[in-house]
Amino acid sequence: MLRYSLAKLGRSAGRAKGTKAELPAIEPRLSTEREYYAALRSMLTEMARETRESVIPLYQSELAQKRLAMTRDADPSWFNRLAALTAALQRIASDTVNRVMRLEAVRHTEAFMATAKRTLGIDLRSVVQMEDLAAYLEAAAGRNTALITGLADDTIKRIQQAVYDNSIAGNSVTTLRKALAEGFGISDRRAKLIARDQTAKLNSDMNRIRQEQAGVTSYSWMTSRDERVRERHRRMDGKVYKWGEATGAEQGLPPGQPINCRCIARGIVEF
Repeated sequence: MLRYSLAKLGRSAGRAKGTKAELPAIEPRLSTEREYYAALRSMLTEMARETRESVIPLYQSELAQKRLAMTRDADPSWFNRLAALTAALQRIASDTVNRVMRLEAVRHTEAFMATAKRTLGIDLRSVVQMEDLAAYLEAAAGRNTALITGLADDTIKRIQQAVYDNSIAGNSVTTLRKALAEGFGISDRRAKLIARDQTAKLNSDMNRIRQEQAGVTSYSWMTSRDERVRERHRRMDGKVYKWGEATGAEQGLPPGQPINCRCIARGIVEF
């Protein structure tokens, strides 16, 4: 990664020594979050379909033959098709999500350069490249894949537990369907949280990486300034922090890193 100084470039462009400029915020796109969530939702939808088509009929057959008893579990082989399909689905979801996140990184890079041009009159095309993010994007891809795998694995475990519990109790198919619907509802809510949180974290990381690359060491904390902002973060709005130093947020994290945080770091360029 080529490091440079926005402050020095700004001085060369005529900025007065001793002055400061605050870079406009680059916010995450809601469309990126929606695409992320859509990939996870597609995986869960197909898992639910396979459960309806392969697991429930087996349960129904056992029930019809009156072979379910209080001491009998469902056969583990009932879930073989579901497990095989899920393995393929989570690979597809991971590939889709990582493609979406790479595109968001490209969008952020272009927005950062446009911001520098508009605010400071500096053209960064010769010093800012997408290759700067290669190592980070590889690590982020691993993180996203782990989260998606965890979501899929937990969903299968929830399906299995619902079937086992209902088979032991000898419950009807209707009761089982309700239990499965509740389980998929839990997974869907988790999928939404993952999509929202990881999109915010990517934007936060991009802000830090691009600002630090440009020699920007300080930033101001900016909230979304709406009724959803947590009180702790509301008190931090407008305060100045340095990259790498603890903030007043949870675990001392910077904007966008605490779970479900929508705050943003606005870089401060000191000429």
